[in-house]
Amino acid sequence: MLTSVLYCGGVTKTDGERKSRSDVVRDRAAVRDAMPGVVALVVVQGSLMMLDPDGRASAWNLVWSLLPLAPAVWLVWAQLRSLRRADEYQRIVQLEAMAIGFATVIVLSMAGGLLDAAGIGDPAQSLQVTFIAGTLTWVAALAVKSRRAW
Repeated sequence: MLTSVLYCGGVTKTDGERKSRSDVVRDRAAVRDAMPGVVALVVVQGSLMMLDPDGRASAWNLVWSLLPLAPAVWLVWAQLRSLRRADEYQRIVQLEAMAIGFATVIVLSMAGGLLDAAGIGDPAQSLQVTFIAGTLTWVAALAVKSRRAW
C-alpha cells in the first residue's frame, strides 16, 4: 500500500494522519462550543461534591443540587451543533459511538437495578457511575473510531 508523505514544519505526516481544513475547523468549533459547558459542569459538580448541600433543607439547596442540569443542557446543545456541522461519515461514526455508550448505560443500569434489588450498594451512586461510565465509553469509542479514520 502506497501512501504519500507530507513534510510540515519538521513533522512528517502520511495521508492517514492529515486532516482536511474543514475537519480542523469543525473540530475547533466543537471544542469552542463545548468547553464552557465542560468547565461549568466541573465547577458546579465540584462545589456539590465539596459542600454537599441538603436539597430538603431549603429551596436554594434544591436549586443548587439541580444546577448541573444547566451545563448538561449546554453540552447537548454543543453536541447538536457539532452533528449539524458534521459530514455523513462523521455522523455515522458519532452514531456508532453513541450506540456503544448507550449499550454501556443499559447494561450498567440493569446491573445497578439488580444490586439495588439485592440490597447491595447505593442507587444514587450506581446512577452516577452509570452516567459517568456511559459518557466515558461514548467519548472513548468516538476517539478510537475517529483515530482510525485519520
